Amino acid sequence: MTGLILWMIVDRVQTRALSDIFDQALESQLDQQARESLIRFDEYRRSFAYFAQLIATHGRMADYLDPVIWGRRPLGVVHHDAKNPPSWLPGETNWQGGITPRHFLLTDPDGNIRELYSPGGEALPQALQSEPQAYLTASARRAFVTVFDGEPWLIVSETTEDNARTPMGSVSVLVSLNSSFLLASQQFVKSSNNVVAILDSEAQTILSSSNPESVGAGKPLSALERGYLVTAQSFYDYGDSDLNLLFATLLPRGSFERTGQQVLDLERRQRLIGAGVIISAFVFLFLLLSSRISRLLTRISSLSRRALDIPDEKVDRHGNQLLILEDWIRDFVQLVMRARDEMRRQHETELLETEKLRVAVMDASLDAVVTVNGRGEIIDFNPTAQDTFDYRHDEAVGRSFNDLVMAPKWRETFERLLYLSLAGAERGAPLQRAEMQAVARDGRMFPVELSIKPVFLEEQLVFTIYLRDIAERKVREAEIRSLAAFPSESPIPVLRINRRGVITYANQPSLPLLNHWGCRPLQTLPVYWRDRVEEVLDDGSTHELEVTTDEGVFSLLLAPVAELDYVNVYARDITGEREAEEELKLRQNELVHVTRLSNMGEMATGIAHELNQPLSAIVNFANGCARRLRLDIGGKEELLHALSQISAQAERAGEIIKRLRGMVSRRQPVREVVDLNVLAREVCAMISHELKRLELSVDQHLAKRELWVRVDSVQIEQVLLNLLRNALDALVDLPAEDRSLRMTSGMQPDGMVFVSVEDNGAGINKKAMEHLFDPFFSTKESGMGMGLAISQTIMTNHHGKIRADSWPGRGSTFIIELPPSVEAVVSAAS
Repeated sequence: MTGLILWMIVDRVQTRALSDIFDQALESQLDQQARESLIRFDEYRRSFAYFAQLIATHGRMADYLDPVIWGRRPLGVVHHDAKNPPSWLPGETNWQGGITPRHFLLTDPDGNIRELYSPGGEALPQALQSEPQAYLTASARRAFVTVFDGEPWLIVSETTEDNARTPMGSVSVLVSLNSSFLLASQQFVKSSNNVVAILDSEAQTILSSSNPESVGAGKPLSALERGYLVTAQSFYDYGDSDLNLLFATLLPRGSFERTGQQVLDLERRQRLIGAGVIISAFVFLFLLLSSRISRLLTRISSLSRRALDIPDEKVDRHGNQLLILEDWIRDFVQLVMRARDEMRRQHETELLETEKLRVAVMDASLDAVVTVNGRGEIIDFNPTAQDTFDYRHDEAVGRSFNDLVMAPKWRETFERLLYLSLAGAERGAPLQRAEMQAVARDGRMFPVELSIKPVFLEEQLVFTIYLRDIAERKVREAEIRSLAAFPSESPIPVLRINRRGVITYANQPSLPLLNHWGCRPLQTLPVYWRDRVEEVLDDGSTHELEVTTDEGVFSLLLAPVAELDYVNVYARDITGEREAEEELKLRQNELVHVTRLSNMGEMATGIAHELNQPLSAIVNFANGCARRLRLDIGGKEELLHALSQISAQAERAGEIIKRLRGMVSRRQPVREVVDLNVLAREVCAMISHELKRLELSVDQHLAKRELWVRVDSVQIEQVLLNLLRNALDALVDLPAEDRSLRMTSGMQPDGMVFVSVEDNGAGINKKAMEHLFDPFFSTKESGMGMGLAISQTIMTNHHGKIRADSWPGRGSTFIIELPPSVEAVVSAAS
């Protein structure tokens, strides 16, 4: 009974100890598999980042983004499909694991989507369609994970450049992190029981998994923990979002529990066998000793009986009991030795399996792992270290690690770190880490992150050294620091303002704006600008404003960052541009005035003839009145009639001179509300002499209602006069009876007011039509080629249009369009 109780106590203690050992080994294995799964996922994700970089730097992309071609493309999204892929995408692409990105986006520098290629024809996520600038960027390379409609996505963006290395926007690759992607990221893993998934840490639900049949999207984590061992880790990059996603590795709990139970059962059977053997031996020994004592007592009793003359009792003898006891002891010892040999073989097998596992971990490690002895000589050099430093295992073993791997100026530092790691291990300090410079076989030096772990063996001391190549990380950190310093280095004003109107950041070039607003960083903007900032954040789109300060005129671009509730303000000094625009307007007015003078010079004969008619009439009526008064003939009524005719003809001559003076005078443009029909009739009156000379009349089909427009009357008359005189030039070569000139006015369906001039001349050929409005281009031998170019400038300044249609051999039609006057329309309606 005592042995049974002791066996139960020992069984419980040993079972608990074995369970603890198994749990520790299981936890270590789970962590290792989880890290390896995440590393494989990250490497697979990085392959798409490399592909996006390949697309962005490919020659096709640079040729495609040539400013001459790219700049002429109309705004809007160009869609491509599998039958019509974009020309900037490389032709032959082999996707690792067979996973093809869902969408390829080409964006301009403002973050607007210009081209969309969806190989499978899927629709772009709604969030990207409505707010692409919140996820896409043209100023930096990015690769991050986000969620659209409950589905995780990988977004990779790369800056695009033309052949002159001018940034032209960015190309973005969108990959759905679905079960196919996760399964492909783990394609080199032999075990098919492991499941990887993307987990929403806040909702504690599965977003996507490599085995949707057993671990489907939307399943809560609590429901999976009963059947799986779950290990969750953070991603390396979430972009600028506030998401909290985790990468989870799920291993079936049943297989590990069965393995653990099998180990415990085997150990329990071994203990039970050993306990049974020991108990049996003790029982037999006890029986033998009891029998021996019993026989000794029997002999003593027999001697006593014989001495006392008492007859002996019959004794049953079965051999030498000591020999029997010796045999039992020999058998027991042999059984114990066999049990010991079996346990030793079992432990050797476990040690061999552990060594194989260690070798596999070392070979699969993504970091260089080197083991050195107490003298610093290399005794193990894993494959990653061989690839990193370009030494074979047999070349590295036996050589000094410090001399072989470390850069000369860092060798003393390494020796000091080796000593500190040994001293720290003795007092339980954390693992020593440091950044140093390593050197490869070819002399290439690169930064590494180094950590040292002392290992105390039974007969010697060794150090395990972990080295990670951080050259790429250093480059990224430098890029991040450079980007962080970009606003302060920018020559243009850059500010950041939160919703309350507080200036949280302003660089040095922003000083003129701060002086204009009367505030400094960390102070509040004036009320007007606070309202503008709040409007931009509420609207969610970029606004552009102008502000005039004592130091110049600035164009402000207000770009909202809605998720962080602040606005970035990018200012540009446009003082020179505004001065250039004013100078251009002045020169345009001068050119328009010179053109008017030229037209008046060409019309001088007609104007003189038109002015001569009322003057001749005045002279005739005045001579008639003088003759009647001298001869005293005619009555009072006749004289009054003649004087009224003289007054009317004088007023007619005055109108002609007034119109001529308005056409040739140098003045600033003055816009007023006029009836376009009135301007058309006045221009027809100006060329009446030329019409008579060509035996032609203008067929006027003007609108019956007034066509009110706010324009500079002189400039619009100049445009109409130019169109009519061009039409007359086109009709010169036709017989008088075949000539036709038509002027029409009215309102277009879109609300624009128009006047058209139509002739039946020779027309204009297609080639000349392409350059019709170019300066110094003319179809006439004596023409300067400035009339239509100036007319187009005048129409553009009036927010109108001028266009031409021509049919060679049948004539041409020129049409001008102007926006109607709003106040005149409102007045007419009231």
